[in-house]
Amino acid sequence: MADDKSKTKQDRKLVSGEEPYEVAAFARKYGIPQSEAATIIKRYGPSRRKLDAHMASRNA
Repeated sequence: MADDKSKTKQDRKLVSGEEPYEVAAFARKYGIPQSEAATIIKRYGPSRRKLDAHMASRNA
């Protein structure tokens, strides 16, 4: 889904919870464990915009 390298523009808007490197990058970005990052991605979906909004409201 979010790892199709030929669709880079759309692909950058998504985080694939099934790709370990994307979960790791999300976890590193917010300083959280990878297991927590995977749970958040599953709960809120793959949209980076929604995930960033969730993390911003969580840290506010």
